[in-house]
Parts: sequence; C-alpha cells; structure tokens
Amino acid sequence: MERRRADYLMAYTFSVGTIPGTAPAAMYLLKATLVTAGWIVKSDSDGLTYASGGGQVTSGGAGAGGLGNSKAWIRIQAPTVENNTREIVFQRSDTAPGATGDEQWRIKYSANAGFTGGSPGILQTPSAVDEVVMAGAGTDASPTWQPSVFTTNNTYRMNISAGGADEYYSFAAWTHISGSLTGLNAIALDVMQSGSYPPEDVDPAVMYVSQQANFQTPFYDFTANVNFSTTNVTFPAVARAWMGATSSAGILTLGTNNNNVTLSALGGNWGAGATGAPNPFSTKDSLVSPWWGRGGSAIPGPNGPKGVSTLFRIGSTNRTNLDTCDLSSTKDRILMYYVWVPWNGTVPPL
Repeated sequence: MERRRADYLMAYTFSVGTIPGTAPAAMYLLKATLVTAGWIVKSDSDGLTYASGGGQVTSGGAGAGGLGNSKAWIRIQAPTVENNTREIVFQRSDTAPGATGDEQWRIKYSANAGFTGGSPGILQTPSAVDEVVMAGAGTDASPTWQPSVFTTNNTYRMNISAGGADEYYSFAAWTHISGSLTGLNAIALDVMQSGSYPPEDVDPAVMYVSQQANFQTPFYDFTANVNFSTTNVTFPAVARAWMGATSSAGILTLGTNNNNVTLSALGGNWGAGATGAPNPFSTKDSLVSPWWGRGGSAIPGPNGPKGVSTLFRIGSTNRTNLDTCDLSSTKDRILMYYVWVPWNGTVPPL
C-alpha cells in the first residue's frame, strides 16, 4: 500500500492490481488499506474466537486469525467527520472455506450510532440502531448471504482508493477480471463535499455495494439515469443514502429515510454520437464532480439532491475501462465504466 497526494492536494492510500487468492483475502486487503488510511477495527471474530476490542482477524486465510472461516466478521470504524462516526461490518458466509462460501457475504453500514448493540460473539455480528443491511439479509443471529459478492477465487485483480481526512475517509474498492478490462464488483463510501449539503443532513454520505444483476458493471447502476430515477432495491441495497432522519423504523421502508440514490450523468450527452466530446476550448475531456440525488415521476419521496461527490468524477467523453487521465498529476484518475476514480499514477495492470 502507498500514499499519494493528488486531485487538489487530496491524500489517498492505494492498493492496486493485487490478485487475491480468495475473496476473504480481498476483504482483508480492504480492511488493511482502510486501517492505513485511518480507520480502526473495533471488534472482530475469526469464526473461532471473538475479540471485543478487535485484533483477532490477522489474515484473509482460513484457520486461527483468518477471515476465511465460516461466519468470520470485522467491524471497522472511520474517524469522526463532523457529527458522524461511520462504521461498516462485513461477515463471510457460513459455508465451509472454499469457492462458494468465499464469494458470499453480509455487509452492514451505520452512519452515527455504531455497532454497539445486539449479542456479538464468535459467529454473530453486533447491531446498530441506525444500521442498513447493504448486502445479504436475515438477522444477526440467523443471517443470510448475498451470493456472488465476489466471483471465482484467484481470477480477478483488486483495486482500492482510500481517502484520508481531506476526503472525509471516502473510499472505493473494485475488481476486474485478471487479463481483461471487464469490471466485476465494487464497494464504496462517498462522503459529500463540504458545503454541498445542508446542516440538517444526518449523514451526508452514500454507501454502495454493486448490484448482482449488474455484476460485471461496478459503478454502473448508480449512473444509469440522468434524472436520479431509481427504486429501493435490496439484496444488495446498491447505492443508499439517508434522505430523512435516521431511525430503525424507516431503514428498509420504501420511500422513507434511507433510499436508493444515483449520480447525475454527464458523459455522452454531447458530440456527434453517444460518446460525448472533449472540451472545445482545451480539446481535453472535462471532468466534473457529480451530484448524488433521488427523484423521478414514478419515484416515491423524499426526493431531491443529496450532495456533491467527493470520490467520483464524470467525464464529458466516454472512454474505455482502465483508461487513466491526468487531473492534478500524472495518471491520478482511472475510469471504471462511467466514473473516474482516484488512482496512484501507475499504468493499470491487467
């Protein structure tokens, strides 16, 4: 992992091009990269021993200390940004270590309350009163798993861009097929740019887990509609944001509180065809910070803008997956479908 200053002097921690042997190894790499960027593991279990203060999971493998065991889990917390101390819990499935079990996960997000409740233990994750189940379903005591969060072990590369304090600890992690430009899956937390949201917003952030139906298009399903149109799909929850006060009563209720959101689209809107065009003055692509929001004639409220993305950029010209561009320094952005993600300046490995 490495740190790099780029994009208006923002600081990111990167892990790029790694081919994890297993999905638990990929998830452990995400955990390690987030810790380097400032996050803290608050509690965890390797499926054999529970550590209320964290530190039990020390690898992505199987056996003692490994995330590759049945129902192993990690609770990780971002440093506080304004009034939010965001947390994520991810848990491996209960299937025996190996291909299918490694691919299935349950992922939860908390904006403020933190995962301090429930009955956490060796095989059970803690709960939070404002938690949103981003992937999987069921209960902590009897969880069910999101299939195909990852694909076949040892067939993809893992890429992670994790922001620090300047980026409000936003991060994006995604994979692509090794030797190919085809994207596979993604997990991201995008905290809104300061000044783009009102002080009443209880959680100016969007949490994202890629949709199984769009398994080979990470980041596509939140840019599919120009006018923010979307529905409250679950299993997984795709891109979700609080559009009202956080409460356990409204977490999974259609049209209230935590809702699916999308990015406003820009690329492909100009030019002679559907591919867009460079800026006519500079002859270079224009990249903008897009808005997150929710709306559309058939979409139940609350609707409206959420805020401006810190993590992503959208370009005026459609390019090819894994293309890079120079925004503030050499190769400091990479394209994955419709969004430009922070990059570490290297040539992306296939």
